[in-house]
Amino acid sequence: MRIADILYFSPKYKFSDLRWDDKKGLIDAFKDRVKGFYLEPAQKLNEDKNGFARGVLCVTTIDFLARIATIGTDKVKERIVEWLKVNIEKFREVDPNTPGQTLADRLYHEFRNGLVHEGRIKNAGQFSYDSQELVEVREGIMIVNPGRLLDAINNSFERYTDEIERKEFAFHQFRCALMRDFQKDVEYANR
Repeated sequence: MRIADILYFSPKYKFSDLRWDDKKGLIDAFKDRVKGFYLEPAQKLNEDKNGFARGVLCVTTIDFLARIATIGTDKVKERIVEWLKVNIEKFREVDPNTPGQTLADRLYHEFRNGLVHEGRIKNAGQFSYDSQELVEVREGIMIVNPGRLLDAINNSFERYTDEIERKEFAFHQFRCALMRDFQKDVEYANR
């Protein structure tokens, strides 16, 4: 985000503030980015029960976290499906409409791809606060509760940041992912 002539990594941290050898600083900036650009705005949308916009932010958050936390593949589908299965247990379940696929596969195709590429949810999929489950398939239609989805993402985010704070190898992978995606931004900000 750019404000005046300053490029921001997060609401509080400028790209010029990032130092690749500063573990605490990188993690703090990352937390601020995810909370300030994704999780807190999604939570504010809940006040008006704006489930569609909240759901879009949830899907975008999943996309970003999967890109940073999932190592070993450049394939977007593999990365997001893996992240969902590892981090949100419900998405490991088999899709009742397609036995060879999981609910993670279906969320990727119908919600993530539909929203990111077409601005809609495919195959009559829905966000609904009325559903008591995080995700359910009713009459062949996938229904996702955006409030429960945000809670699950928050929990996963907390586990991930705890892991990169405690484990050096996890931090190294995290730092490499940030460098891959944001090195040019840091260089630009430091010109």
